[in-house]
Amino acid sequence: MKQLLLRVDDDLHARLTERAKREHRSVNAIANEILSVIGESDGRSATEKVKARAAALGMLASPLKVAKEAPPVKDVEALRSRVLDSMRGIGPVVDEMFDEDRDRLL
Repeated sequence: MKQLLLRVDDDLHARLTERAKREHRSVNAIANEILSVIGESDGRSATEKVKARAAALGMLASPLKVAKEAPPVKDVEALRSRVLDSMRGIGPVVDEMFDEDRDRLL
């Protein structure tokens, strides 16, 4: 394991120390986690990452091809029902995706 000597200002150190106390962890563990998350960053936006994860899970629909003049919807309730049916069951998966990333923020 390598060591990294890092100089940080007093305010940052105090905030890291306070967080470590709240989480019952060491400052080193907190700093490692933060640096690990930053090191994993690949330059994609949060939206791009969510889309990629959704695609990998087979939850991302292909883009709709919309004609310039789409015909009016005659049966709104039937359309609404079809849309709701196509979305049924994805809520827990989306919740899990957000939960995985929620604690990574400072």
